[in-house]
Amino acid sequence: MPIPRSRCWPDDPDYLDGATKIDLPSEKLLRAYWDVDIVDPEEEPSHNIIDAGDSFTVRFRLELQGDLWTCTSGDWCFDLVFTPIGKGTGFDLSDLLGRDRLCRRGWRGCDGTCIYLAVEVPANTIPVDYLGTLYEVGGKFQLSCCGKAAPVVGYEALEEYQFFKTALEDE
Repeated sequence: MPIPRSRCWPDDPDYLDGATKIDLPSEKLLRAYWDVDIVDPEEEPSHNIIDAGDSFTVRFRLELQGDLWTCTSGDWCFDLVFTPIGKGTGFDLSDLLGRDRLCRRGWRGCDGTCIYLAVEVPANTIPVDYLGTLYEVGGKFQLSCCGKAAPVVGYEALEEYQFFKTALEDE
């Protein structure tokens, strides 16, 4: 297979004469393990029925293994996706809290490959209807480099959660 024309040196005929394609063993040098949890104030896994009038924490953890991560940098952005089961409107947590609260900006692999972000969700943030709202919840992440989304993405489906309020305001 011929070497493609250089984007960096398009007019240099010696480049094409000497370039060699290198196949990188990316799985050996780049692995990622990901976990997202909704936890209560005591850092314990939350029950699946949550009073929307209480605050809770969403914990994002990403463990990167492999030597090439230490040469990588960028912004890690996380989110939690809420899809109602029954009536209701779906939303991303970033819609309610703002994207910046869910990102770890300026990450450099040479500074560490364990990424931890705990985001407190204030009381009364999650919308609920009469009898509470049942949501299918999932977490997702993406690495961005130089202001552009990179193909380093992942997700984790969590469980169903019911959010309720002990006293709903009159509509």
